[in-house]
Amino acid sequence: MLIARDKRGVGGIWLTVCLSIFCYTSASAVDVQETVVPADPDLVLVASGFRFPEGPAYDGHGNIYCSNCAADYVTRISADGQVEIAYRANHNGDKPFTFLKTNGMTFFRDGSLFACDFERNAIIRIYPDGHQELVVDRCDGQPFRGPNDLAFDPKGYLYFTDPTGSDASHRIGAIYRVDIVAHKAIKVADSLAFPNGIAFSGDGKWLYVCEDNLNRIIRFRVRKDGHLSLPEVFATLDADGPGHPDGMAIDKQGHLWIAHYGQHRVLELDGKGQIVRKVQLPVSHGEGDEGPTNLEFAGRDMRTLYITDPGTDSLYKIRVKVAGLTLFCAPPNRAKGG
Repeated sequence: MLIARDKRGVGGIWLTVCLSIFCYTSASAVDVQETVVPADPDLVLVASGFRFPEGPAYDGHGNIYCSNCAADYVTRISADGQVEIAYRANHNGDKPFTFLKTNGMTFFRDGSLFACDFERNAIIRIYPDGHQELVVDRCDGQPFRGPNDLAFDPKGYLYFTDPTGSDASHRIGAIYRVDIVAHKAIKVADSLAFPNGIAFSGDGKWLYVCEDNLNRIIRFRVRKDGHLSLPEVFATLDADGPGHPDGMAIDKQGHLWIAHYGQHRVLELDGKGQIVRKVQLPVSHGEGDEGPTNLEFAGRDMRTLYITDPGTDSLYKIRVKVAGLTLFCAPPNRAKGG
């Protein structure tokens, strides 16, 4: 695996790269130096060599966990950039039960990790001791198509997007709400064109969703019973060029930070949906339609924004002026640094 770190950032300078192999991975090194677009000067490379990194999740202890969508393991990255495999799938049956391939992930207040398993088409839970369980894999007897991203509401209910098989002409994407105690899901939205990243406003009254295939952000009013209103368009990104909004995170002033897949950048949107900042990521020669997939605020002051980027199979971070929201039901924030 390629591990690369440079405290000076990646804009205007070449990264210092060192090779470090950790067990069980056969990921090939990615040359992150071949850039054709200058990266943001404040961007810092934390680590590379992932297998389509996604779903960054902050554990409250200074560590970021990442899915590897093209592999069968979850990695843990410490605040100083050390990388190790935290969990690996068991392909020898379900004893013990494990995930198979994860996408979006988030930590619960007890330290357990909830994840969208897009091979099982399920929501799974990984406890701190490594024990894993199936939370839910269907609604009213119908299997999910492929859970993508997830977020807890203030009451501890889990919402997730289920976009697989949907697009602009076939709008069958849905959003579900899960009672994690009863292991039961209800559908709260449907007829969506690939609903992707998902996040709650700071007061929990709005649920924001990246509608990937329409290149826009929509939002729903969250009713008292947990059901959602009809969606309204919060921001359309067409005028800013092609691409697909993937994951998102929200800061304390209500700005949305969007991983704009296909554009190799992160967008900051203000409370009116206007783009107020663009964070450019490295672009390597010969890449396809790739770029950042998801975001997570972390650190003691919650002002470090982590970015997963399959375009370079890397994890980046950038310091921002306004702290990110502490996620509902997240573990206590005890981290030093970040």
